[in-house]
Formats: sequence, structure tokens, C-alpha cells
Amino acid sequence: MKKFIMLVFMLAVGMFIIVACGDKTTKSDVSDAAVTDVPIDNTDMDKIGGDICPCVMVNGVVYYDTGYKSTLDNRCEDMDGQITSECSGSEVPTEDNQSNFGKGYGYQYGSDEGTVEIQMTDGNWYVFATKEVKANYKP
Repeated sequence: MKKFIMLVFMLAVGMFIIVACGDKTTKSDVSDAAVTDVPIDNTDMDKIGGDICPCVMVNGVVYYDTGYKSTLDNRCEDMDGQITSECSGSEVPTEDNQSNFGKGYGYQYGSDEGTVEIQMTDGNWYVFATKEVKANYKP
């Protein structure tokens, strides 16, 4: 009977070790999971849920929300600009420094070509990119 109990115990420990060692998630994967838990369908980047994807126009270029938080650690405190006007959530901005999600947000040009980073009310910085850059963007 002792051998049977020991066998069951060893099998349980073995299963626990297999399950515990099978998780290859790194610490950085976990922190990004909250931002990227829903995959973005890049086939129609302008539309999400019937409205236009959050976007902003800066210097004549429209930048779309990538769904990613910025990973930049050392940031200059000076803003490159500010969103000063807004259009409807169902429209793409047509004027510089205009967004379809509100005004008063500061932005800086991103470290990657074709990106801007916008500081939202939660204090976090979010990456916005041109359509061309967004199609293949990974932080």
C-alpha cells in the first residue's frame, strides 16, 4: 500500500513539474499582455466597432492607435506638440493637431520612424503610427 501511495504522489509531483515548466511566458510578455490581449486586425485599420480607430493628424499625416503602450524609459519632458481640436469619433482628423478622441493631450515624435507617442489621462504614453508602419508594428 505504501508503494501505491508513493507512486501516486510521484505521479502528482511529476505532473506539477511538467505543467510548471511548460509556461514559457517571460516577465515582459506578461506586462504587454494587458495592452495586447485582443489582436488588432490590420486588414481594416480605420474601423473598430463601427467607429474610426482612434487617430490624430500631425503635420498633415494621420497616425492610428497601435494598441501598444510606449516602452521608452528616458523621455524628454518637452512636448513636440499638443492636440488642440477634435472631430467626431466617426471621422478621420482633417486638420493638424486634431484627434477623434479628444483634445488637450501632449505628444512627442516616437523613436521609430512613422510614429508619435501620446500621453493619455492615465499618465501612460501610447504609440500611434501611420497606416504603413502600423501594419507591421511590434514594439
